[in-house]
Amino acid sequence: MSTANEVYLGQKNSVARFNLDTQKSLWSKVIDGSPSIISTYDNKVLVQSSTIWGKYTHYLLDAQTGNQIWATEVIGCWIVPQFHKGNIFFTNAKGAVCKLCGVSGKLLFQTKFKKWYDQSSYVLTVAKDKIYILSKKKSFQVEIESGKCIEAPELANFAADHLTFGLGNGVDQMALFSSIAIAAAAASADAGAVGGGE
Repeated sequence: MSTANEVYLGQKNSVARFNLDTQKSLWSKVIDGSPSIISTYDNKVLVQSSTIWGKYTHYLLDAQTGNQIWATEVIGCWIVPQFHKGNIFFTNAKGAVCKLCGVSGKLLFQTKFKKWYDQSSYVLTVAKDKIYILSKKKSFQVEIESGKCIEAPELANFAADHLTFGLGNGVDQMALFSSIAIAAAAASADAGAVGGGE
């Protein structure tokens, strides 16, 4: 994004790049559902939207033009994206670590690491060109190409309490805001909020 006073705004069925000084949109893109989380990385915009029927769609757009690079429904949930070397890493609602191709939107791997009975809270982070899944009790290093999760016992029990968020130093800072938005959306859903209006 340029140094102009610009923001990305979402509303039902659209997302736009908007100049606050001129009060005009530079571009607008029609999408399915309502965008709830917007992240930027390397002149790209990742838009996470959902419909009232629970259909999640993730769009990758060119930040300058708004042109769609790809759209996918394969993710199926809100994510905290970790961008690394042009690809998107995340954990999904099924306890799997996933890698999405930043060019095509194709799911490159989905590796289950969490057992059904495991109550641990895991966070995904990138540090020194390595992908980690961390928790208080058990941690893994993820092989970047295959998705194989290798237990890292040296990283177990290093935290006094359960982990709630992870962000690599000098890596995608926008993941922080995605995490906050996901937490807020989950809190309102848990409270049984019913939306309406504009």
